[in-house]
Amino acid sequence: MVAILILEVLMTTKQIINLDYREKENQIIIQKVLRQIKPLSKYSDECDIPFSALEKAITVMCKKYMMRVNQLVPDVWANDEHTIWRAWLINDTNLSTIDMVYGISLYEVFAKTAIRLYAEVKKGIKTRN
Repeated sequence: MVAILILEVLMTTKQIINLDYREKENQIIIQKVLRQIKPLSKYSDECDIPFSALEKAITVMCKKYMMRVNQLVPDVWANDEHTIWRAWLINDTNLSTIDMVYGISLYEVFAKTAIRLYAEVKKGIKTRN
């Protein structure tokens, strides 16, 4: 996992994607991490990064590097109050699982997916031909 410095605290990618986005302080952390991804760094700290920008960042990373979102699945039975969304991320080189990302909203799952895919880019995942 890639370690990321946020608010003078070193957090691993796994710790970041396991944050509960319902808590305001965790939203702030995730937004700060997202702004470390080059195409998302242009957005102001005063508002959340738009969903469409997250979608585009994920698309660009998946088209450039040997990884992709294999499935995006809602689980309506996992929780009485919320639908739990799951993104299954795979490495296209060997079809192995990179990670599973969970959230209670599509925005949360896309934000965490962008962070997790960016961590793979920083680790040196192969580019597509």
